[in-house]
Amino acid sequence: MKADADPRLWSCDGPVVFFPVRHHSPACARFVGELVRRLRPAAVLIEGPSDFNPRLGELLAPHTLPIAIYSYFTDAGQNRRGAFYPFCEFSPEWVALRAAAALEIPAEFIDLPWSETAALDRAANRYADGALGRSSYTAQLCRRLGVDDWDTLWDTLFEIDPALSPDEFLRRCHAFCRNARLADGGASAADLAREAFMLSRIRAALARHPLGPVLVVTGGFHSSALFDGLYSENEYNENTASPPDGVIAPECQPRPPAGGHGIALTPYSYERLDSLTGYEAGLVNPGFYHRVWLDHSPGTHAALLAAAAQSLRARGQTASTADLVAVETTAAALATLRGHAIVWRTDLVDALTGALVKEEIATAARGSGAARHPFLDALHAVFRGDARGRLAPGTPLPPLVADIAAALRAHDIEPPSQERRLELALDKPGDIARSHTLHRLRILEIPGFSRTDGTDFTGRDDLSRLWETWALRWTPDFDAACIERSLYGAALPDAAGARLVENAALAGWHDGFARLRARVIELLRADASFVSVARALGHLYYLYRYNDSVAMAAAATRDEIAALLTESHARAIWLLEAQAPAADEAAIKGLRALLAAVHTAGKTLAWDTAGLVATLRRLCATSSHPPLLRGGAAGALWSLGETGLADILGQIPSAPDELGDFLQGVFALAREESQRHPDLLLAIDRHLLAYDTEMFLAALPALRLAFTYFTPREKDHLARRLLEATGATAAAPLPALAVSPAAAARALAFESRLQQELVRHGLRAPLVK
Repeated sequence: MKADADPRLWSCDGPVVFFPVRHHSPACARFVGELVRRLRPAAVLIEGPSDFNPRLGELLAPHTLPIAIYSYFTDAGQNRRGAFYPFCEFSPEWVALRAAAALEIPAEFIDLPWSETAALDRAANRYADGALGRSSYTAQLCRRLGVDDWDTLWDTLFEIDPALSPDEFLRRCHAFCRNARLADGGASAADLAREAFMLSRIRAALARHPLGPVLVVTGGFHSSALFDGLYSENEYNENTASPPDGVIAPECQPRPPAGGHGIALTPYSYERLDSLTGYEAGLVNPGFYHRVWLDHSPGTHAALLAAAAQSLRARGQTASTADLVAVETTAAALATLRGHAIVWRTDLVDALTGALVKEEIATAARGSGAARHPFLDALHAVFRGDARGRLAPGTPLPPLVADIAAALRAHDIEPPSQERRLELALDKPGDIARSHTLHRLRILEIPGFSRTDGTDFTGRDDLSRLWETWALRWTPDFDAACIERSLYGAALPDAAGARLVENAALAGWHDGFARLRARVIELLRADASFVSVARALGHLYYLYRYNDSVAMAAAATRDEIAALLTESHARAIWLLEAQAPAADEAAIKGLRALLAAVHTAGKTLAWDTAGLVATLRRLCATSSHPPLLRGGAAGALWSLGETGLADILGQIPSAPDELGDFLQGVFALAREESQRHPDLLLAIDRHLLAYDTEMFLAALPALRLAFTYFTPREKDHLARRLLEATGATAAAPLPALAVSPAAAARALAFESRLQQELVRHGLRAPLVK
């Protein structure tokens, strides 16, 4: 542990106890279960999707593990994504949740919903430990301890020794995770956003349970950051003018996607958990750790070796008793040589390789066990495990699951346990409907439905008989696939159509655009929402500007997009005044989309801005409109060069409950212009100086929100311009800061990582050493 670490980090005596975990670690699961039962905390807070909290009771049903929480969403651009939070019997989050429920202790998930951070973090497995695994500190420890990889390092430090005490585990794990985080200069923007949210949930729990203790179970990468945020003397709170570095203020946190989103439980399997590789990996060889969870004793390896021998026989391979004795003897010797208290996973793999494999073998991907050797394949099959989850009866499921089940029943095509052959006559209405349903399932890649034969409509060799033959058979992945395809829609026809459209876009399909164009125009003309039409305008502007990159480069298609862009532009201007939108962030985003299109595409397409300018002037002059909308209209006019600073100053409201909203609109639409004119700052300053304390406090929240449109550097620039304009003396220089070696190391590590990111994104050439 570094010298400047606070001992409270690993203490179990404070109001908040931080328990760091590696997801799917048997040691973490064992110790967190013991701690819940020993400590009996007032509340248990767990890293997990907070949008599942209203349905937390569903996790306590008698499911067969592994299962996962599946979070999915569709953004405003119709991009669909999903992510998983897998749970095994030995997942620390699962054990903590079940232990809390058994003792009737309130528990909740405290992580940001994945849909709110997906733009910053694309990892589909939300219970991976990528940041710890790729830390330079981890790599350094691997070299020092002579182990091959992150998984083996974790096992060496935390899993192998059955005599490791809970207190020593906490101290050691906090030290490792904290140093791994500090070594590379901190966390990503997504992690900082998540940690700011988690910190707010911890404070809320402390407010409900002031005497504590509150147990916080999160990935070890986050534990020290949450501790520092909670106990730092300069921690961010609502009364702080700006948060310290590394903390994201609530108003700056990612917001939910504009499209739909959902969350549900889904069956999972050890095969899926094991097949994930790289930094998204769930867990290498989950079957091995399941055995360790059930029996962490010196004899566990013998049972695994016996299971591997059975697997060999099932594959038509044989290993003699002498072979197995040789493997066990070698494994025990390797464990002793490596200082392992018991024979471990790597000892068995290396022993089997050394004792039985005589020829050269191919190196396969970590944990996959592919194309190695029959003996190694058998061992890895045992280490992977064959557990498949099943949801408890009555578990709520997404609407698509019920729609698929209803369609299967209606057409008598439910997949049986034994394969069923189904022949369809495609000149009969009933069979045509069956065929449509089966093809929709095929498009969605729902397993268990295969078209094996039928009329060749492409070659058209024989059209005298129209028919299809399908093979139907239930597979263990059927239920999970139905749940996970819910991100495409709630009804089977809609979901299949969405999947087709997605594939067509990826393939650069243009021929159907004329039909789509007519439908889009129809929808635009029927839409009475400015926000909705402005959002469509933004997407069309994207297609128009970046058509080469999105495979829509045909000249005719570009002209058609231009026509749609012009149609949506005219419709948005009309709705802006005719259906004056509510004063909210969506309306401001709509104005920004409209202005962006005018600034760029408008010049190319020779749009006449007179209509837009007249509409904006009328919005500014109508006092009944909310100040946010009036400010946005004024900012848009300023950005277009159709008004000047004097007009803006004359429109600034003096009422404290309107000032911040008006400025938010101005800053959102005329951010650059606002920074160039110190007279605007002086006018704001005069209004604030005229307020009494009560009026100032009333104006403050909206003012703070308005200035979030500027970066910290820009806010510093504005403050300096205000000082210059008022003739005030600048603050005295701060005294020289005494920097500890640890802080200096963190700064250097961050600078190095920043340089790497700049090079990776092509923003600067690599430094020549």
